[in-house]
Amino acid sequence: MGKGSEKAFFDNEYTQSPRAAVGQVYSIIRSREQAYERLIYAGVAGRRVLEYGCGTGSHSLEIARRGGLVTGIDISEQGIASAAARAEQAGVANVEYLVMDAEATPFPDRYFDLVIGEGILHHLNLRAAYREISRVLKPGGRAVFMEPLGHNPFLVLFRALTPKLRTPDEHPLLRGDLMLAREYFDRADFRFYHLSSFAALLFLKTRLFWPAVDFLDKVDATLFRLAPPAKYLAWYAIMILDAKEDAPILAS
Repeated sequence: MGKGSEKAFFDNEYTQSPRAAVGQVYSIIRSREQAYERLIYAGVAGRRVLEYGCGTGSHSLEIARRGGLVTGIDISEQGIASAAARAEQAGVANVEYLVMDAEATPFPDRYFDLVIGEGILHHLNLRAAYREISRVLKPGGRAVFMEPLGHNPFLVLFRALTPKLRTPDEHPLLRGDLMLAREYFDRADFRFYHLSSFAALLFLKTRLFWPAVDFLDKVDATLFRLAPPAKYLAWYAIMILDAKEDAPILAS
């Protein structure tokens, strides 16, 4: 299918929102969203930030409000047009949005302090993406991504039963995909979220829902610590990738 199908899918996603029908499943994500935002918002004032797959703005607009010098890129013209309109309406000037292939950008080497993205790497050729992110990061810079994982058989079945909610080419990350990052970055750490916490959905429309989410998030954290293989059954991982200090960019 390739990039054309990805572009068509997200042009539709940003105008029709086909995933709204399963939006309740995403009610449990508060802890990882908060963790991700703590990582990407910390100390951004005056720093150059690149957001991969920014869609209609994602976190780039808030980073710009906090003083970051932000570039958002996406393959979808629809998403970029919406993001630019939102920035103009908000009166935020220190952000630009560009239609671009994330695997081959025109940015100079070692240009950004921070590269971020939410649910984007699993749509890309990972070696090409890791290599490009490593290339544009300054020495001492960091990349932070939040990506779905592909080991849990129940999630694999759910994805198979809902093909219209995703592109044909996306590939939730496997353990080997995470470990591959260590070839391109000085340090690659991973934090895992959502396994037992799906059980909180049983209480979705009751006052027990948020207490259940908070409790089960703690259960997951304990489980992943005591039984490390279980973490690969999680729904999502946050990836924290630190740039190589002074190493040559790896060739293809």
